[in-house]
Amino acid sequence: MAERIAINSASKLSEAINLITRMYREKKYLVLSLREGKDRTLDQNALWFALYERIAQMTQIGDVDDARRYCKLHFGVPIMRRDCEEFRDGWNRIFLHLPYEEKLRLMGECSLMGPDGFPVTRLFNRKQGIEYTDRIVADFAGRGVFFGDLLGEAAA
Repeated sequence: MAERIAINSASKLSEAINLITRMYREKKYLVLSLREGKDRTLDQNALWFALYERIAQMTQIGDVDDARRYCKLHFGVPIMRRDCEEFRDGWNRIFLHLPYEEKLRLMGECSLMGPDGFPVTRLFNRKQGIEYTDRIVADFAGRGVFFGDLLGEAAA
């Protein structure tokens, strides 16, 4: 039984403590993983998809999936390597030595990593997601890709 609770109030904290207590009494063994910060939002996911579509339309990078893989590798991986020691150590041990094309391939759907590819953006907290968006926009706006209509700005 996998449970996930975002604790953002005293009542949610109480709910989490009660759930942990109940699960422990039933199974006598639990594995917990905790982290600070808010989750990404569905709006953030939709925005990323729109950014990937625009990049695919306005550059020679390829299709939407190619744009997603590129962004995950070039912007997401550096954020996670900087912020998460476990991610950095795993990346350095398993992926750092791989050729660029293989790293890029593993960012998308593949038999080894599944339909979403190597987990990068799904590991982000809200702050990391915002930084990821900002890095994508800054880089591709510098290449002439217009995102203003997607971001609600006059120009980006």
